[in-house]
Amino acid sequence: MAYHIRRKDPTMTDALRRMAADRLDTALEATEAQGVEERFEAVHDIRKRIKELRGLIRLVRPDFPGYDAANAALRDTGRKLSPLRDAKVRLDTLDQLVRDFSVQDDLLADYRAELRAARDRAYSDAEAGPLLAGVRVDLRELREASGDWTLGHKGAKAIFPGLGKTYGAARKAMEKARRSRDTEDFHTWRKHVKYHWYHGKILRPVWPEAIKAHDRLADRLGELLGAHHDLAVLAQEARAAGLSGDSLAGLEASLAARARDQERTAFHMGGRLLADTPEALAARWSAWWTHWLTE
Repeated sequence: MAYHIRRKDPTMTDALRRMAADRLDTALEATEAQGVEERFEAVHDIRKRIKELRGLIRLVRPDFPGYDAANAALRDTGRKLSPLRDAKVRLDTLDQLVRDFSVQDDLLADYRAELRAARDRAYSDAEAGPLLAGVRVDLRELREASGDWTLGHKGAKAIFPGLGKTYGAARKAMEKARRSRDTEDFHTWRKHVKYHWYHGKILRPVWPEAIKAHDRLADRLGELLGAHHDLAVLAQEARAAGLSGDSLAGLEASLAARARDQERTAFHMGGRLLADTPEALAARWSAWWTHWLTE
């Protein structure tokens, strides 16, 4: 079942439950992965489904009394996967230093060997097996609970206030990042943009041509802001690897220059994506939805 609304959903509660069941079933299947390589993909997939679910319930948050409990359960389940995610990302980050910034591989060889051993240990049967089994229990509980998730309204009032609220949060986060130029503020901006991207995916059927173009821009902006955050992680990992002196100074100068370029592009893209007021965007998409239902 697809991650979007359908005309044949009797109510938005039915749509919520249907999409949640689909995401949770897919995540549950991934918890059965065996072997290191298969678990790399499985952890990525489970985290992706959890993010989609958090995006889904955020869309209906103003109309969903069970939001806080559901969001906390999803957040906590996702956090259990953090040791696996971090073990892989740290090694991938080190490889990116060598590939994209011409850092001499011999300077990082010993540290890379340590990270590789730590990653393989984390994804082994002994460590990943019990961890994924615990995640499976959590997801099964969420799967059962999602069958009772209930919204206060059947149609537009269940979704468009949440759409506007998330869009408004992305606008505010963009302006805060513009003022502060702080890495964490850019990261917060990315989170809100990604939520808005999920909302576009969910609502795309109401006017695919218009929303797909809008959502493509949201996706590109989210990826760019993710790359911006990666630059800060790269610098941290270089220091942890023991890089110092001219090598570290040169790398940090390159990272800072790339970050400035990314910020200019991000504000340009954000200015287009977030040009509406939240009220205007929600009203327009709601009108599209009403028309779509009568087609």
